[in-house]
Amino acid sequence: MIGNDIVDLRQAAKDSNWKRPRFLNKIFTAKEQLIISTSENKEHMVWLLWSMKEAAYKAYVRETKHRFFNPKRIECQLGSTHQGTVCIDEKLYDLKSVITSDYVHSVATNAETKHLEVHLFKLPVFSQSETVKAKVIHQLSCNKGIDSGAMEIKKTALGIPNVFFKNEQILQALSISHHGKYGAFAMC
Repeated sequence: MIGNDIVDLRQAAKDSNWKRPRFLNKIFTAKEQLIISTSENKEHMVWLLWSMKEAAYKAYVRETKHRFFNPKRIECQLGSTHQGTVCIDEKLYDLKSVITSDYVHSVATNAETKHLEVHLFKLPVFSQSETVKAKVIHQLSCNKGIDSGAMEIKKTALGIPNVFFKNEQILQALSISHHGKYGAFAMC
């Protein structure tokens, strides 16, 4: 199972005031709030933990076929160099994250994940979802030698995307994310 999430830090600064009263308490556990409060860059840590939670949530929904809204049910633990784990109920996901001055990107995987491929890129101002999907199709066309016009991305009722060629699923898993000026996808 895989999930990925990207946060454009400039866009997040415009759209979200994470310092407002009760924001941290609604989203983060007491342990996570301690990590944030003791961090050198609190804003980056907020968005790192957020992207870890989102990436793990996407992997969880793909695995269990069950959605929920309770961010505190998802708990992050940081390891070294932006690696960590996220626990949702009894499920555990490994997380690898990248933090730059422009974005935070996290990818969640479980023990069953094989042959992971991750792509990050800048997006145009318009048609962002379509641009991300086109990049997925183009990459798969190059990887598998399949005509890009014969592939399509379909989502399940839960919003889980996958790529199909002649109505047959051609990937084990696909996770798509975009925010602000940045997009990403992970596939296996």
